[in-house]
Amino acid sequence: MEKSLFGFIWRYSARHQIYILLITVLTYPVVYFLLELPKLIVNDAVQGDGFPRIVFGFDFDQIPYLVLLCCIFLGLVVVSNGLKFYLNVYKGRLGERMLRRLRFELFQRVLRFRLPHFRKVSSGEIIPMITSEVEDVGGFIGEAFALPAYQGGMLLVQLGFIFMQDPLLGLAAVAAYPVQGYVIPMLQKKVIRLSRQRVKNIRVIADKVGESINGVAEIHANDAAAWHSADISDRLYENFKIRYEIFNRKFLIKFVNNFMNQLTPFFFYLIGGYLVIEGDLSMGALLAVIAAYKDLAGPWKELLSYYQMTADVGVKYQTVVENFDPIDIRETEQLTSDDAVVLDGDLTFENVSFSGGAAGQELLDVSLTVPAGTMSAVVGPDGSGRTELMQLAAGLVAPSSGKVKIGAHELDRLTDSTLGREIAYVGGAVHVWTGTIRDNLYYGLRHRPLTEPEREGEALKEYKRRVNEAKQTKNPLYDLEAEWEDLELAGVSDLSGLDYKALSLLEAVGLDNDIYRLGLQSRFDPSMNDEFAGEILRVRKTLAERIENEPALGGLVERWNLGTFNASASLAENLFFAVPSDPEITMDEVPELPEVKAFLADTGFDKELQNIGIKIAETMLELFSNVSGDSGLLGAYSFITQDELPEFDRIVRIAKSGQQRPGLTDADRTRLTALAFKLVPARHRLGVMTDDLRDDVIAARKKFLDTVVKSSESFVAFDPNVYLPPLTIEDNLLFGRARVDRRDARRRIDDVIRSIVEETGLRQAIIYAGGDYHVGVAGSKLSASQRRRIALVRGLLKNSKFTIIDDIATGMTEEDRALRASLKDVLSGKTYLYGTSNAEIASEFDHTVVLDQGRISEKG
Repeated sequence: MEKSLFGFIWRYSARHQIYILLITVLTYPVVYFLLELPKLIVNDAVQGDGFPRIVFGFDFDQIPYLVLLCCIFLGLVVVSNGLKFYLNVYKGRLGERMLRRLRFELFQRVLRFRLPHFRKVSSGEIIPMITSEVEDVGGFIGEAFALPAYQGGMLLVQLGFIFMQDPLLGLAAVAAYPVQGYVIPMLQKKVIRLSRQRVKNIRVIADKVGESINGVAEIHANDAAAWHSADISDRLYENFKIRYEIFNRKFLIKFVNNFMNQLTPFFFYLIGGYLVIEGDLSMGALLAVIAAYKDLAGPWKELLSYYQMTADVGVKYQTVVENFDPIDIRETEQLTSDDAVVLDGDLTFENVSFSGGAAGQELLDVSLTVPAGTMSAVVGPDGSGRTELMQLAAGLVAPSSGKVKIGAHELDRLTDSTLGREIAYVGGAVHVWTGTIRDNLYYGLRHRPLTEPEREGEALKEYKRRVNEAKQTKNPLYDLEAEWEDLELAGVSDLSGLDYKALSLLEAVGLDNDIYRLGLQSRFDPSMNDEFAGEILRVRKTLAERIENEPALGGLVERWNLGTFNASASLAENLFFAVPSDPEITMDEVPELPEVKAFLADTGFDKELQNIGIKIAETMLELFSNVSGDSGLLGAYSFITQDELPEFDRIVRIAKSGQQRPGLTDADRTRLTALAFKLVPARHRLGVMTDDLRDDVIAARKKFLDTVVKSSESFVAFDPNVYLPPLTIEDNLLFGRARVDRRDARRRIDDVIRSIVEETGLRQAIIYAGGDYHVGVAGSKLSASQRRRIALVRGLLKNSKFTIIDDIATGMTEEDRALRASLKDVLSGKTYLYGTSNAEIASEFDHTVVLDQGRISEKG
C-alpha cells in the first residue's frame, strides 16, 4: 500500500489529474481578459473619445462599443463559470471513485490480516478508519493537483495583471506573502501533531464504546456502569483538551492571515492614490487593480487552506496506512485467486511451532500425521494449544516454524479458493451472519458467481453502469444477483437437491425440530410456490374436519366464521374479519389508516370504540394504579403498560369531566380506539362485551368487507379457501384461535397440527419455509446451540474431504453422543479431525492426540 498520500493519488489517477490540469490551464487566459475588460470599459468605452472604433472590421460608436465590451465580458463570465462547474463535477466524481477504491482496498486488507492480528486490533478501531476517517481523503483527492494549479494560476494571472499596471502596486500586493508563507506553516506544524493525537484518541474512544456495547450484559450484571462512564468521560476530556488547543492555534493562524490580507489595501490606497494624483496612473487602472486584488485574496486564502488541508488529510492517510499494513499480511493472490488445487493425502505436521495466539496458547515442535480417510481426536483443555492446532490444520493460521501439509501441498502457501473448498472448519466460536437461516446454511457454497441473471432494458443499462464504475475503481466485477451456490461442490445437481441435502443434514445434527417450529411461525408468500400454499389449504381442511368430528377438539378452537363472533380473538380481528396486508402494520397502527378512519366515522363505531376504550382504561387504572411494576401482575393481566398508566389516567379524567376544551385530542381518541381493539373477550372479562355489541360487530364486519376490503389492497379478508400471506403458516393451518380460556388448548392443538403435518408429508416443506426465518443481527434470535448446529450444517454442505470440528458437542449427554455419532456417519470415509477437552470422547475415534502446554504428551 502506498505510504504517501500523493503517491497513492498519482499512482491510481495520474491520467485524470493531467486532464484536470489541462482544463485548468484553459481558464488562465479567460480570467486575464476578465481582469482586463473592466479597465478597457472604463478607460476606453466610458471615458474614451475619437469614436467610432473598428472591431473585427465593423465600426462601433461609443454606446454600441460599450454594449459590445459588456457582452464580451458577460460571455467570458459564462465561459469561466462553465469551466469551473465542469472541473468541480469532474473532481468530485474522481474523488468519490478514489475514495471507493481506497475503502475497498482497506477492507480487502482486513480480509488479508492473519487471525492473530485481530487480537491486537478491534472492530471499534478498524470501522471508523474505513468509514469516517478516510472521508476527507476522498474530498481531497480531486483537489490534490487541481486546486493548487487553478488557484495558483489565478494568483499568478492576477499578480501579473497588477504588475503590468504598476510595479509598485504589484510589490504592495505581494508584500505580505513572505510573512504569511513563513509564519503560517510554522504554526501549522503543531496543529498537525495535535491532529495525530486526536485521531488516535478518537480510535481508543470508539474501541471502548464498541467493547461496552459487546459487554453490556456484564456491565449491568456487575453494576460497573459508573466505572465505564468515568473511563469514557476521562477520554472525552482528553479529546476536549486536544481540540481546544487545535482551535486556539487554528484561530491564531486565521487572525494572522486576515490581518496580513487587510494590510495590503492600506498600501493600495496610499500608493495608488498618490500615483493617480500625480497623473502616473489612470483611475480605471486603479479601480481594475483594486478589483483584481479583491479577487486575489480568494486564491491566496484557498492556497493557505489547501496547505492546512494537505497536512490534515496527510496525517489521516498515514495513520490509516500504519494500521492496515502489518508485516505479516497475506498476499493479495491468496485472497483473490480463483486457482484451486485438489487436496489429497495425509495431513502432516512437521516440527511445527506456533505463537501469537491468546496468552499461553502456543505449540512447540509438534510432529504428527493424520492418515487420509481416518477419524482422529485432538484432546486438550483450553490453553493446551488444541485450538491453535485445529486452526493450523485448517490453514487459518500459519506456523512460526515448520510445515503443515496435506499430501505434497503446504497449507500456508495455498489460496482461500483451495482452503475454503477443500477443508471444512467449524470452531467453538462460530459466527452466524445477519440474514435468513438459508443464507447461513448455503454460505459455505458461495465462492464465486456461477450463473449470471438475464437483464434487459433499464436493468441492463444500470448493470453496465455498475460494472463500468467497478472497473474505474478496481473493485470486483462479481454480480451479487447471480446464482452463487456451488452445486457441484455440494455434490448435487440442482437447487432442489441442495434443499433436500440441507434438510437431511439438519435432521442429522438435530436441528430439524427447531427449524420446523420457526417455519410454523414464519410467513410465506404463496406467489413463490403455489403448490405449497395449496398443500397448506388441504391440511387446513383436514384439520377442520378433525376438529369438527372429534368433540374433544371442538372445544379447543374457535375457527373464523363470517356469521359468528370469535371470543378468543381481538375485537379488531372480529370487527374487520381481515388483517393488514402489510405484516409490519400492527393493530395499534390500524386506527391511523385513512380507510379505517372513514369506515369507523361512517358507522359510528369510532365513538363506540372510544367509549369501550375509556371503560377498559378505567378498569385498568382501578386495578393496577397502585400495583408495583415489579410485581408481574401488570404484564400478565393488563394490556396497558406501567409507563402508559399516567397518560390514560389523564385521558380518563378529561373524558369523565365532560370538558369540550381542550378536551380529547385526535391522538387521545386514537389511543382509546387502539386500546379497545386489543380486547379479547374470553381473556379480558371486563364486562364491556354485551350481546348487542357482538351483533353490532358482526353487522359492521360485513359492511367493512363490502366497502373497504373489496376496494382496497390494505387488507386481506379471512377466507377458508384462500391462503392468507400476512398470517403465519400455523395460523393459516388453524384458521382460527385456540381457546384462551382453556389452559391446555394451545398445547393440544399444536400436537394435532404436528400429527396432521406428519401424516400429510408437509413437515419438510414447513422446515424449508423455516429457512427464510431471519436470524437477527449476527444470529441474535437464535440460541447458542442453534448457532453452532447451523455452522455445522454449513460446513457439512461443502462436502469437503477434510473436516475439522473443534469444541462442539463435547459433553456426555445423550444429545451430544447422538450428534457425534451422526457426524461420524455423515463424514464416513473422509478425513475427520475432532477437537475436545473431554478425554473420555477419545475412545470414539480411530486415533488420538493428547496436548499438554503446547506439546504432544500422548498419541494413540
